[in-house]
Amino acid sequence: MDFRRPLTVVSPTLDGDVLAVLAGADAEFSGRHIHRMVASGSENGVRNAAERLVAQGVVSSRRVGRANLYRLNREHLAAPHIEALSALRTQLFERLRAAISAWDVPPRWAMVFGSVARGEAGPHSDLDVLVIRSSKVDEDSPEWRGQLDRLEEQAAGWTGNEARILEYSEDELGEAAVVAVLKGALADGIELHGSRHSLRHLVATGIRR
Repeated sequence: MDFRRPLTVVSPTLDGDVLAVLAGADAEFSGRHIHRMVASGSENGVRNAAERLVAQGVVSSRRVGRANLYRLNREHLAAPHIEALSALRTQLFERLRAAISAWDVPPRWAMVFGSVARGEAGPHSDLDVLVIRSSKVDEDSPEWRGQLDRLEEQAAGWTGNEARILEYSEDELGEAAVVAVLKGALADGIELHGSRHSLRHLVATGIRR
């Protein structure tokens, strides 16, 4: 899945990019404004895409001065589905949280990090998940390993992106290389289990050991 252009799952053209912009806010945008927000295409191409969507009724348009202003027609039958597609990244995080919360052996902490967390991931990007294992849990426990394997399989099935789990134990949190990774994750990661405050506490505790 292309997290930068979520509607390419059904519309790999500028039409999908325009819809993603309009679905993200209940506001009117000029063709020039939409062009600045999309990841590809020319300004003229964006305007043509917007006019095609106006012809379908899913986008409304009104003339203001010399510009046409476009807005998603939220009364259209397709509007709820377009909004859902534009929010696929958020839905992914919700599914990951639900899956982890159902684990019989909970982690101390978990987070999505890297390009997916930043909204920069393309269809060939990895989905990176950082998991901190309790020091009381054996890393070779079949139950623990089975949870990690299932999460990788589920996440790959939900997105089409390869999912990779980076796992550390609480006992490793004092190591300089691990601390560097955790600080990077804290900078732009999305929490799945636990909070930034709890992770900072875990790191600080590890450093003091």
